[in-house]
Amino acid sequence: MLHELRFYEIAAGHLDDYINHAGKVAVPFRGDDYGKLLGFWACEIGAMNCVFNLWEHESVATREVLRAKLAQQDVWRNDYLPHSQPLMRRQFSRLLTPLADVNVPTTTGNLYHLRIFRTRAGKTAAFARLLQDELPAPLWDASVAVWTGNSGEINEVVHLSAHAATQSPAQIMQSAAWRTFLKQHGAMVEDMQTSLMTPAEFSPWR
Repeated sequence: MLHELRFYEIAAGHLDDYINHAGKVAVPFRGDDYGKLLGFWACEIGAMNCVFNLWEHESVATREVLRAKLAQQDVWRNDYLPHSQPLMRRQFSRLLTPLADVNVPTTTGNLYHLRIFRTRAGKTAAFARLLQDELPAPLWDASVAVWTGNSGEINEVVHLSAHAATQSPAQIMQSAAWRTFLKQHGAMVEDMQTSLMTPAEFSPWR
């Protein structure tokens, strides 16, 4: 099992334009034929004017085959890319391996919290396992998945959690339980990025 987390930085003022175009053209056309879409989010806090989307593939090899096939499709080449590419300022893709089965959100109307850690050399597996197995109850209950990276920067761990939209950003991003966990294990971490995201209407995980 392989997951791909894609990141797009969109031109200022055009985030809604890109999301609307993706929702009307790219997502309906792709379906599950070129990888399975799990989530599609706009970033609210953290990286600005950005979109994240998460795809599931059988393997790196099958992803490459499907990406090549997608690039040959007329709808993709003529209807999607000419309108989406001018809106993009930067793109990045992470190929990720989940530590365990994904805890698929069963509710809708969630806010999603994405944390990307760069660990100290030699500490990636240990820190990922702590996130998977040792989070205190309030954080564990919200946890969706923990991944280690297969591309991009080495020594990366990615954690995604889902929270009821009734919670404030401060409650989600600065919980006492999280501060305690990071105080205990933060020596393993060199750097951390954090983003609070809202799902698009067409996102399977909402």
